[in-house]
Amino acid sequence: MMNDYFRPYSFIGEVAGLVIALLLLGVMLYTKPKKTYVYKYVFSGTICSIISLLLNISIILVANKPEEYFNRYIFMAQLIVFLLLYNAVLYCIFSYVNMMSIVRRAQRKEFLFMYLLLTFIYLTGVVIELAATGLYQMSLDGIRIDNFTRFYAGAGIVCAILCFNATMSNRKNVSRVISHAVYAIVPIDLVILIIQMVVVSKYHVIFTSLTYVPVFALGYMLFHSYPYDEITGAQSIYSLNAYLHKTIGKRNTYIVYIKLLFQGIDNLMIEKDDVMFKGVEACRAVESISNNVYIYRIADDRYINVIDSEDESEYLRSINQIRGVLDSVKAELSVPVNYVMVTGQIQSELDEPGKVRRFFEYIIKRYKDQNSSHFYMVKPSDYDSFIDNYEISTTLKDIRNKLDLDDERVVVYAQPIYSVKTGSFRVAEALTRLKLGERIISPDIFIPIAEESGTIHALTCIVLNKVCKVIENIEDYYDFDAISVNISSKEISQPDAHIELFDIINKYDIDLSKIRLELTESAMFENYDVANNNMNYLTRAGIHFYLDDFGTGYSSLERVMNCPFKTIKFDKSLLYKSLDDNRMDDIMTYMIEVFKKNGFVTLVEGVEDESQSQYSLEHGFEYIQGYHYAKPGPIEEVKKYFERKGKF
Repeated sequence: MMNDYFRPYSFIGEVAGLVIALLLLGVMLYTKPKKTYVYKYVFSGTICSIISLLLNISIILVANKPEEYFNRYIFMAQLIVFLLLYNAVLYCIFSYVNMMSIVRRAQRKEFLFMYLLLTFIYLTGVVIELAATGLYQMSLDGIRIDNFTRFYAGAGIVCAILCFNATMSNRKNVSRVISHAVYAIVPIDLVILIIQMVVVSKYHVIFTSLTYVPVFALGYMLFHSYPYDEITGAQSIYSLNAYLHKTIGKRNTYIVYIKLLFQGIDNLMIEKDDVMFKGVEACRAVESISNNVYIYRIADDRYINVIDSEDESEYLRSINQIRGVLDSVKAELSVPVNYVMVTGQIQSELDEPGKVRRFFEYIIKRYKDQNSSHFYMVKPSDYDSFIDNYEISTTLKDIRNKLDLDDERVVVYAQPIYSVKTGSFRVAEALTRLKLGERIISPDIFIPIAEESGTIHALTCIVLNKVCKVIENIEDYYDFDAISVNISSKEISQPDAHIELFDIINKYDIDLSKIRLELTESAMFENYDVANNNMNYLTRAGIHFYLDDFGTGYSSLERVMNCPFKTIKFDKSLLYKSLDDNRMDDIMTYMIEVFKKNGFVTLVEGVEDESQSQYSLEHGFEYIQGYHYAKPGPIEEVKKYFERKGKF
């Protein structure tokens, strides 16, 4: 037994490590981390860290007060179990660093064998240390665990060096963020571990947990709380937003938006074959272009590269190199993969991150359903057209969210339709306009945006409400048959569509036959059975249906005739072609005869001059719509086209 004075060990560093590990475990349990391939090493390493730290703290307590807690066999068991747990912690760190590489994952059997060999060497060292020093020494007032601490600190140094070497030797297959983290953390860990080995004897301070618990915390924050993807090294959309918030309007920033187009496969990073490896190689190649190029992954098939440079020539070189990387990968892959690459500078019009993303998505939609690769540099006119699109889209979403049925931004016009039989106007079609400030936007501009943004139903509800209000105001004083409202096939294909429409119509004291609904042929029902069911409900209530734009869609005559349509509305394109083509004229004549024979009413639209009017009359159309007869105007003025009733 040694007779020199014993100084108690300070373990405040281990307590700090335990607190960090417990907090980290709590965050992992009560949030929704990205549970990627390597997440298991972070989670398991955190659990092992907590258990080993509790055990090490208990070892230090026994060493400080052996007269109260010491039992030779229990204490020796504590030391050995801690060393085994510490080896597990080192295994999790070493595995985590190595498995960040897709190449290392493919070599995991060899990797496992290597670590088993390292574990054997580690355990052999434990046995030798146990035989040489017993791992601890008894003193007059306590137990010295200097050799024990130096031993496992030395093992930590070996692990740190191996991690550094593994990253260096595999740097071409490891993302920049990972390699930078390793290059920064390993030297710090080495310094702390060396200091630990030196000061443990002189000052009796133990703080080795500060070399491994922060590693798991950093890994979690970077790769499992969504900033980075550990395989591609790409940052998340949240990181992109933060970066753009910081840079927009302060310095030049260039964007390269890439959309991958696959045929037969869904995701570049999911396929466990050559595609995945080539994709990772592409990310590494893009990173190597410049330290000013950053990769963000915003969807499985979409990436944004930010080029943070004031030098336009560097930007041009970078985009050409990025394009070269994509073309190279495309040429080397055995599966067909194309891409759309759109690039440009963030202009003052794009004053927030959401606008930046939406601008490039707006441009890239031009290449929807393409079967080849495309490269496009944005033009000044693109920014102007996008701002219009963005303003319309934002307004439509606000209209949908508020759903004020009297919203003044939705302006309803009406175009009277001429009845050949009576020689007067008996019906009219309600037409929608969108008011943005002092501008009136035509439907051919905003309707596609409304359909894409899911706001079309709100417009239908508002238009229907305003039409019902006008009908209620004029039906006692003017003689007319109905006013028709356009409704999308997507809406009529919803199970409760008829209920929603009735909820609006029933607010007004009107004859339901005064309402007619127009459906386009070009998108003939997303769910035919549900749509047909809704149409039958509404038809039984007295509402007639028009098949709008007949001749532009893909539905069969059989399907048209099986739906409760009353009127077939021939698209103007058929009219114009029939005037110039005898074969189309024959087809038009035949179709008119077939529909009339089967009880349908025929209507032609787009009649703009006398020759078109004469053709329509000669071919027996019962209703004619077009500028030649009446132009659209505010719906409140439609009554001037209808005959007044005898008394007011």
